[in-house]
Amino acid sequence: MSQKGHWKKDCPIKGNKEKDEPTVNVARDEDERDSAFMVSSPENHSGEWILDSACSYHMCPNKHLFSRLEEFDGGVVLMGNDDVSEIKGIGTIHLKMHNGVVKTLTEVRYVPDLKKNLFLLGVLESSGYKIIMHGGVLRAICGALVVLRGMRIGNLYFLDGSIVTGTAAVSKSIDDDEADNSKLWHMRLGHAGEQALQGLVKQGLLKGAKTGKHGFCEHCVFGKQTRVKFGTAVHNTKGILDYVHTDVWGPSKNESLGGNRWFVTFIDDFSRRVWVYMMKHKDEVFDIFLKWKKMVETQTGRRVKTLRSDNGDEYTSDPFFEVCQNEGIKRHFTVRKTPQQNGVAERMNSTLMEKV
Repeated sequence: MSQKGHWKKDCPIKGNKEKDEPTVNVARDEDERDSAFMVSSPENHSGEWILDSACSYHMCPNKHLFSRLEEFDGGVVLMGNDDVSEIKGIGTIHLKMHNGVVKTLTEVRYVPDLKKNLFLLGVLESSGYKIIMHGGVLRAICGALVVLRGMRIGNLYFLDGSIVTGTAAVSKSIDDDEADNSKLWHMRLGHAGEQALQGLVKQGLLKGAKTGKHGFCEHCVFGKQTRVKFGTAVHNTKGILDYVHTDVWGPSKNESLGGNRWFVTFIDDFSRRVWVYMMKHKDEVFDIFLKWKKMVETQTGRRVKTLRSDNGDEYTSDPFFEVCQNEGIKRHFTVRKTPQQNGVAERMNSTLMEKV
């Protein structure tokens, strides 16, 4: 049985039988009621940042990641297993976030004994940011702007971003505050364009924004997407009842003399003959269809072959499908509330008015 309070590689019970396996760091809390496990592979992933709410500072064990570092001897941090690690310096690290904005991480402790980079979430929370964890994604939100995002791997959240090394890369990045403010105003004003924002900036109407450049916005891209054009369908009807259009209209604001608010139409594509049936309720469509089908097939000696309708509930019920399947009637459906469906409805209504 394993015991708490030591590294796995130093376990007196298991010995050194598992040298080649990934090491497991066991961190104890003060009252030893719970333990948190962090698995680290033998490979060094120096660019990964663990989003931690329990550490005291931003901490990094990799000296080469600092863009500015003030080294000194003195100061310690207490680890979860009560070990003491020395702080060798304080510096600055530049991180490129998921949205391309470069953030400056200040007062980062240089602790060579650490195995991972630790990002202190408490700094964001104390600065007024809202931390939300849902669906395996951690977000730090300021107003309507997501300024930081982390992805869950196992039970740990890792920063979704990368480290920017070198002064040239940092000097070309957009200023953090200006970019955040411009993007925030962009969203507040209904995703206004950069040209409109720049005009408002020149008038001094956007507090905190200086450039009006908000960068890439995925919501704008999705919002400007257009529906793919439907191809033109061509069918040639060779006889009556080979192809029948049907649709339901209603409810009307005023009842008819018979108390009806709905009507259903059947239009033969070949002869353009129209049958109109008034209804008090929408659920009468199925019974009316059965009566109409029996009547027209008896009078014409022909059978309904194809029925075209929208995807309304009155046409997609199980009894309706069962009757069409048993009678060998082929179904054609249109998409409701689309230009194509609206065009069909207009043609049907115009035909109905001509017959009336």
